[in-house]
Amino acid sequence: MDLHERRVIGALLLLLGVSLFAIGLYTGHLEVVIKLLKEAFGPLGF
Repeated sequence: MDLHERRVIGALLLLLGVSLFAIGLYTGHLEVVIKLLKEAFGPLGF
């Protein structure tokens, strides 16, 4: 995987995280969004 592909994937993950955070703040379900992010990134060691 070259540098350009890594940057695109990183940008998409960042956009996903910001979008889920904004949705969580808007709907008042931030703890559910945080739980989903922990489950999604759990296998990666975060």
